[in-house]
Amino acid sequence: MRVGRANRLVWVGVILFGFVARGEGWALGFEDEAVDIKDGPYEELLEGEWVHSEPLAEGGLPFWIFLDRKVNDGELYPLVVVLHGRRNQAKPGEAFKVQGIATAWTEEDRFRDDRCIVVQPYYPPQGGWEKVPEQLDATLEHLFEHLPVDRERVYLFGFSNGGQGSFQIMARRPEWFAGAVTVSGPVGKDVVGKIKTPIWAWVGENDNELNKKERVVALAEALRDSGVDVQLTVVPGAGHNIAGKVANEPEVVEWLFEQRREDE
Repeated sequence: MRVGRANRLVWVGVILFGFVARGEGWALGFEDEAVDIKDGPYEELLEGEWVHSEPLAEGGLPFWIFLDRKVNDGELYPLVVVLHGRRNQAKPGEAFKVQGIATAWTEEDRFRDDRCIVVQPYYPPQGGWEKVPEQLDATLEHLFEHLPVDRERVYLFGFSNGGQGSFQIMARRPEWFAGAVTVSGPVGKDVVGKIKTPIWAWVGENDNELNKKERVVALAEALRDSGVDVQLTVVPGAGHNIAGKVANEPEVVEWLFEQRREDE
């Protein structure tokens, strides 16, 4: 069958548009393609267990990461970013170990149902997430670029100073996260109006050091008033160290993985 000149031009235009649209995936709503980890900076960390790494991003932070070998199967996976509390008791040069609030996400029964990438970056002793915003951002951007991360399903879990760091990075990067669980970590109300991410905030009823309970409750109410979807749980009779309980709560896992980032 002969194809007329006009029809040939139409088909050429369609093919060329297809190549352009593929390069500009947003134009047709294409999702990001999965990244091949092999031969990349994270290849040696693809162990199916918790592995430590010195900073891979320029100006980034060291971290622990759990990369299941199956994440290199061409699919995109949720990323759970775990931010720890202050290391005031740590000695200079002391190795920082992966914490239970991170390993909870990779327990066999849970991981089988909710396969994901989990990373726990960390800062030096006597530090704080408020002191390393650029380093944290660089670390996560490097993960986004080199791992098969589903950018609609990037999540935060932060305890104490890590809860504060979670609020701060959500205010700084409101377009990055689909959901966050914060535990015992209030910040000032200057984040109100900047945060858009759904949050489940937890605090112990007796977490009275620096008025943390009252501050968490007040911040949750202010965020709600600004239009943010905020759940608040005050744990009866509990103090500050409730992160392990929260991280192992099935309803928390279910809620967090249900969240999807919505484009503005």
